[in-house]
Amino acid sequence: MQKAKHKIKRLILLFWGISPFCLIMLSSTGIYAQHYVGVKGSQGFNSVSSLPDFDKRALKTFSPGILYRYEHKKYAALQVEMNYINKGYIKMIDTISMTPETTYRIASFELPLMAQGFIRFGMFRPYVTGGVFVGYVLDRNVQVTGEESQKYVFDEYDRRFEYGITGGGGLGIEIYRFEIQAECRYHYNFSFLRNPSTPENRGNRYINSTQLMFSVSLLYRLSK
Repeated sequence: MQKAKHKIKRLILLFWGISPFCLIMLSSTGIYAQHYVGVKGSQGFNSVSSLPDFDKRALKTFSPGILYRYEHKKYAALQVEMNYINKGYIKMIDTISMTPETTYRIASFELPLMAQGFIRFGMFRPYVTGGVFVGYVLDRNVQVTGEESQKYVFDEYDRRFEYGITGGGGLGIEIYRFEIQAECRYHYNFSFLRNPSTPENRGNRYINSTQLMFSVSLLYRLSK
């Protein structure tokens, strides 16, 4: 029953993310295109969605990236990013199993493809954004409180390929040919960190990465 509910939740989130993305993308072509390139930095509040659940708290991280935006002059844009994502979660003390607080850090390479709908008010450009992303886990580390960080050794049950949806909103401020873009975005991974059923865990456990990201980007307009 829990597995079925989890699949339904994933399908609803996928539909929510892809539908507006496709509609905006189809309407964002035109002869008045503007092309931007830029860099970004993101402050992330990272955790996991788990079933069954366990006590955890958010892990704060910083992640850099670069981006390209194709903008329709009137109301819509497409944005492609290449991000080095630092994420993870903190598992709280478990008094039943007598396990200490443990921090799990994950480094991933991600490629988001975003659609943006916006309205211009002079130099200001408030917008909403949504899309999909794929990624690959590069590295993982585990640190028990009070001990040194240990490199995680991947095995056949780890899932390093990632995919999910993301969405949020922000504000762009245009200054000459530059734009400063401040944004809040939520990421949800449909992919699991590990195979739900493993020899050490005969029951099913679903763990998906989640992120709330606050970012600032600096973009340069290539076209006049």
